[in-house]
Amino acid sequence: MKKIAISLAALALAASAQAQSNSPGSNAAHNYGLLSLGQGHLNVDCTGVQTCDRNAFGGKAMFGHAFGNGFAVEGGYTNFGKFRASQGTVGLSGRPEALSLSGAYTANLSPDWGLVGRLGVARVRTKVNAEVGALTGSSSESKTQPIAGLAVNYALTPSTRVELGVDATRAQIQGERQNVRMVSLGARMAF
Repeated sequence: MKKIAISLAALALAASAQAQSNSPGSNAAHNYGLLSLGQGHLNVDCTGVQTCDRNAFGGKAMFGHAFGNGFAVEGGYTNFGKFRASQGTVGLSGRPEALSLSGAYTANLSPDWGLVGRLGVARVRTKVNAEVGALTGSSSESKTQPIAGLAVNYALTPSTRVELGVDATRAQIQGERQNVRMVSLGARMAF
């Protein structure tokens, strides 16, 4: 986690140095990118399973256009991580990922602090791999699901913000739906 924080800080500083010359004000229309890393969580029942890892490392990348009045439209990709469970010689892993299109609103709490709400739709693809002894198999399914997010951000420079957020949607495979969410920390850079 320490390496991730150092990498994100270096990325934010490099981007802010490049964007200093053309930094938009918070009320001006502009484009921005967001890169985040975090921990995904799959809300699945692990009763009776020998080992079950419902938490996984994931990340997201988003591109947005702010209209200058707090409203924005965002498109993005989120990888919630790879979740695993096993019982004896039977193993199962799942990897949900989403392509999303959302509307966002940023409420400025102060000149440096902002609160962001996101709501949209996501095409969630869930891939499942199974192992039974030496036999393996896989299956995947894609479904359109709602996606929602909430984040707080802090301005390091006029064009670079650090953002801590949570995003949630549903993953589905063979008719079974499970809630999946990710808490992430990242850098948001205006250009």
